[in-house]
Amino acid sequence: MLKSVHGKTPIERKRTLVTWLLAPAWLTILIATQPKGFETLGYSLVEFTGFFLVFGAVLGRLSCTLYIGGRKDLSLCQSGPYSLSRNPLYFFSFLGLIGVCLAAQNIALMAISAVLFLAYYRSVILNEERRLLSLFGSDYILYMARVPRFFPRFNFPESEDTLLVQSQVFVRSLRDVSWFLAAIVGIEVIEELRQAAVISGWQLPV
Repeated sequence: MLKSVHGKTPIERKRTLVTWLLAPAWLTILIATQPKGFETLGYSLVEFTGFFLVFGAVLGRLSCTLYIGGRKDLSLCQSGPYSLSRNPLYFFSFLGLIGVCLAAQNIALMAISAVLFLAYYRSVILNEERRLLSLFGSDYILYMARVPRFFPRFNFPESEDTLLVQSQVFVRSLRDVSWFLAAIVGIEVIEELRQAAVISGWQLPV
């Protein structure tokens, strides 16, 4: 049940809190476990793929902010990344999470993280959809019919001639994506400590 037409639902408001509550447990698992094939050629390729996904996620989230930053409930954005997915910010966050797990060469953690992310954010997205339907009505119904909910369609994004960027919102977005980049640095530190036998993790089959 929506609290108001313009207000966020309880699930939406608690999204950040849930993330911060789960982060310590996720980080502990990341540090305390490592795959059996850690540092082999195959897993080095997995690590490289993870780096690629993380940088893609960073660029993707920043592009989303350029198009919708600070205007989410004021206008229905249907261009840029929003012409490919109705929830590109969440998709790029998902991509970044998968990328960090792969950069850590931890395929088991990647699988667990993917399932939990998709399960939780499905509820968040469904609640947001009900609110956006109340805000934009038939325009949003047409948008839903044309653009996928989460995973982007394979097409060239529709662009706009001019974008009005709110500097404060964009700076906040830079701060948000910095966590992905910090995670990459942290993973490299963990790898160095493992190679130096300073720390060791529980062996995982994958």
